Amino acid sequence: MHELLKRIKISIEHIQCLDEVFFNNHPEYNRIEIIFNSDPFKSIIEKISKELYAGGKQPRGHNILNRQMILGDIIEYIFTGRAYYFASKSNDNFKQFLKLILYTVNQLLIMDSITVKPSLREKYIRLLEARIDRHILYEKIGDENLATDLTTSTTVLGDSNWERFNLFVDSILPKTLGCPKELIVFAELIRLKKGIIIPLLLIQRIFGNRSPIAPPDFLLIKENKEIFGIELGYKKEEQSREFSIRTSIPTFATDLKNNMHNRCQICGEILLYCDPVIEDYVNNNLGAKITTINGTPRYLCNSCPNFNNGNCRFSNYYGIVHGNNFRNEPLPNNLLHYHAKCVRGMSYQYRNNPRDIHSQHINEFFAQYPELLGFENL
Repeated sequence: MHELLKRIKISIEHIQCLDEVFFNNHPEYNRIEIIFNSDPFKSIIEKISKELYAGGKQPRGHNILNRQMILGDIIEYIFTGRAYYFASKSNDNFKQFLKLILYTVNQLLIMDSITVKPSLREKYIRLLEARIDRHILYEKIGDENLATDLTTSTTVLGDSNWERFNLFVDSILPKTLGCPKELIVFAELIRLKKGIIIPLLLIQRIFGNRSPIAPPDFLLIKENKEIFGIELGYKKEEQSREFSIRTSIPTFATDLKNNMHNRCQICGEILLYCDPVIEDYVNNNLGAKITTINGTPRYLCNSCPNFNNGNCRFSNYYGIVHGNNFRNEPLPNNLLHYHAKCVRGMSYQYRNNPRDIHSQHINEFFAQYPELLGFENL
């Protein structure tokens, strides 16, 4: 992602050079800029500028400062707004495009580690303060104090005092749970080739003959000319209903199946996609690698050369663990997702006896792979 973001920055610098030269040397260009900086345009430009960078996050319903949405949109723009030019040129390019999406999803999920890694969080906040004007970075009143407290705090996600920091931490990340999910769904939709996919992730409102409406995340146009709206998540019924009533386009919801993007309760980091899964995914070989274990499809790890007797950092265990989580609290006695390497030396109680996870379940350790709900009958 480093090179992609570097190029976006260069694009902005290029336009700024153009703007500066004409501002200083062309009277009419300069006059228009004066108009923009005079009433009533001044307040309009200020409000629009907050849609390009907002120094914070406000609770749902305020919709004034939504930095995490803006950062996420910039990343999604790379894939849905520009990179498809590369992807559309050949089948090999298309595969590499899918691979790029999945590895970027891993990077986004790794960024979420600042919620459970105080030392990483401190480094990140210090760098933000060094690079961004504090009046903009801490546009939301109170955020600078929160940031100062966070740089010396060992608090992590789920602690009793985490709620105090939650909005701020969320605001400095690019939608690290929502954005990966949207990118995976985008990748899966274009890989499945169920029809023509039109991503609307960057379009928050559609203008029409009445008030603007919120579109679904994607449009699907099938070969028989049927059109469907696809909404990610199952909590937007009112929004989807309004879109369908206004457009007569039926809308349905989809989401990732629940073995994806879970948080390991031992280390606190989110489970990632491994290299073999990504290779099989882009080459449409996943189906041949899936085995059903106790009624659940699994991409098993035990035959992989990277497995290393359960030490692979991508391998997953789903089950019960006796011990403490990353907050040093006792783990609940129910099924949860873990890194296999984090639990391979641990156990759980089975019929009043300890049962070793590694020896009993090593052949059941699995890697997560992209899979959608809601497409079975399409």
